Amino acid sequence: MPAAAARVSVPPSPSKPMPAHELRFNETIAAPVTAVFEFLSIHENFAALFGSRCLRIRAGDDPSEPNGLGSIRRIGPGSLSFDEKIVGFERPTRLAYTIVRGGPLKNHLGTIHLKETGRGTELDYLIRFDGKFPGAAALVQRALGLAWRRSARKAFARIEC
Repeated sequence: MPAAAARVSVPPSPSKPMPAHELRFNETIAAPVTAVFEFLSIHENFAALFGSRCLRIRAGDDPSEPNGLGSIRRIGPGSLSFDEKIVGFERPTRLAYTIVRGGPLKNHLGTIHLKETGRGTELDYLIRFDGKFPGAAALVQRALGLAWRRSARKAFARIEC
């Protein structure tokens, strides 16, 4: 049985404005919320939503949740890779992560909210970020949107009833 949900809140900093770019994905997945959360909490499955691969480089703070709070995953090849740290892990409704190394983004926070409905699970996924240099955020925004449209449905089909 999974451990109780860990709660971490990442409040906005009063000294930093909200990131200028955001990307939102909404999906209905024909599977129970617990199955969707379990699927997304496995780093390799999460990366597959964008047609990518990843490797866990640090286990989470709770030994019973190695991909949970505090876990760090490395996404992408070699010098193009970046690391994401899990900063929110509330089983079975919320996951949040931020980039802690590499990549062209800063002020990044990705948050996934899941809600059980009569049709399965509603996913609301919001990514907020700024670019480290001019044009970077807009380019990443377009690339992530294309990757999601190409790969997410295929990945979710693996768990749908």
